[in-house]
Amino acid sequence: MLNNFKIYVINLKRETKRRENIIRELKKQNLLEFEIIDAIDGEEIKKSDLDLLISKNDKFINPINTNMNAPEICCSLSHVKVYKKFVETNLDYALIFEDDAVFLNDFTENLQKFIIRNFKYKKQIISLGELWQFYKKPLDKENEYEIVNVRNAVLAHAYFINREAAKSLISFNYPVKTMPDNFLAFKIYCGIKITGLNPFLLKQDKAKFESAIPRDNRLNQFFLFRIYIYRIMNKILKIFFEFSTHKKNYK
Repeated sequence: MLNNFKIYVINLKRETKRRENIIRELKKQNLLEFEIIDAIDGEEIKKSDLDLLISKNDKFINPINTNMNAPEICCSLSHVKVYKKFVETNLDYALIFEDDAVFLNDFTENLQKFIIRNFKYKKQIISLGELWQFYKKPLDKENEYEIVNVRNAVLAHAYFINREAAKSLISFNYPVKTMPDNFLAFKIYCGIKITGLNPFLLKQDKAKFESAIPRDNRLNQFFLFRIYIYRIMNKILKIFFEFSTHKKNYK
């Protein structure tokens, strides 16, 4: 493994099967040096404490919605916890996994080098999971893999992040404003370049592990104004550029 990034795994202490899953997956890829970060448990934290950890901005034009349930808030806090650990190191990049991630192909050293080589922006994330929408023309290509420019993505089970992006997310999402996979908001509000690997390298094992986060209010009303404008611009861009997706029935 390259020595300029560190691997972090987010896992609830009580979720032992999930921990076993991700450790097994990493060992299959000969990724033996990683740090397990104990996720913040929504079942153990008091509501009064959670209320102190979420944004209270109620602007009419550009509200920062706090209509998140406890598991959602704690999921975001857990990712922020990783960012804080990472920026205390002297490393340039972090590779972050959630514990339900499963590799679809070999994560070779050449592929690692290809990904790291494509950190070309001050603040950047490279997703290794499914992408909702990305430009068909790649930013870079090597063998069967491409690095692509992402328009939208919402899964955070496997991604690289650089130091400046991590610092920006600590500042932006603490107190919590949104979920850790709201990459569209991070792109618009933090100026983080969102890129991804095509084809994607990891999926979530939804058959074995049911999500602990209820999705009934997921991302409702977050940052309405700017995201609304972004989506209008997206429709215009689709006239001139060809987009691709990893998600079925996504337009």
